[in-house]
Amino acid sequence: MPRVDATARATLSAPAPRARAKRSAPPQDRLSTRKLYFRRVKRSLKPGLWVLGVVSVLIVGSELVRSLPAIKSSSAPAAARHEDSGLAALAADMGLRISKIEVVGGQTVDPAQLRAAIGVQPGEPSLGFSLAAVRARVEQLGPVQSATVERLLPGTLVVNITERDAFAIWQTGGEDGTPPHFVLIDRNGNVIAGQNAAAAKRREPSLLLLTGAGAPQNAAVLVSELKSVPALAQRVIAAERVDGLRWNLILKDQTLVKLPVTGEQEAITQLGALQGSMQLLDRPVEVIDLRQEGKLVVRPYPPAPAGPAKDSHT
Repeated sequence: MPRVDATARATLSAPAPRARAKRSAPPQDRLSTRKLYFRRVKRSLKPGLWVLGVVSVLIVGSELVRSLPAIKSSSAPAAARHEDSGLAALAADMGLRISKIEVVGGQTVDPAQLRAAIGVQPGEPSLGFSLAAVRARVEQLGPVQSATVERLLPGTLVVNITERDAFAIWQTGGEDGTPPHFVLIDRNGNVIAGQNAAAAKRREPSLLLLTGAGAPQNAAVLVSELKSVPALAQRVIAAERVDGLRWNLILKDQTLVKLPVTGEQEAITQLGALQGSMQLLDRPVEVIDLRQEGKLVVRPYPPAPAGPAKDSHT
């Protein structure tokens, strides 16, 4: 019988090693519907956040360039303009172009003049112009008292206009054969250019007509005094400045009221008292003269001329 060596016997007699049991993988947690939704939203926002970040950098860079102090060099302004235009062009390539221009207020401003003053057209780069320059041009228009200009990215330009209030109508000319010319003035007596006085009168029938040198500069005081006597104020349609010293008032029924050089307010108050006591302003009076202190002169209309006498034999 063949001999079996010790190594072989040990190998044959040793029990077979047990197979190591495999661990089962831990169950994977399933994401809830809410977590899945926010994960999708986060992924979809990443490109938009990048674009928003780039646009913000462009805007901040543009404003920093504009705020840098001016360098006393002939090439510095040109370089700054070139850099600004480069930023504006880059922003325009990303879709920042003017698509809408909104004007708030400015009903009496000529539309063609307003468009020219704004100077920005749809399709131009949103960052390719100065808001301060647009505001300065708009405020040069006659009817405009003040303006604000706002840029709403990506492509809206908003222009808010506060108009100068028309205070009265001033007539010039018409005395030496020259045709009369009518312009609007504000409370300070400044002429409001680019306005149609006739259209303004249709919109505001209460606008007072002024004539005479110095009338615009003194009208505010007169109107304030007239408002203290409503019975008189509602009848006055025009006021003439005489020799730069005093006023003549023209009423709706063409009555002429001559106010004094001094004591103007007292004369107006006196006239209001006479209206309350004897309805003087309702009578057919041609002239009411208040130029002399403590004295009232009233001149009625002359009687109508008598018609031809009728022949009693006919």
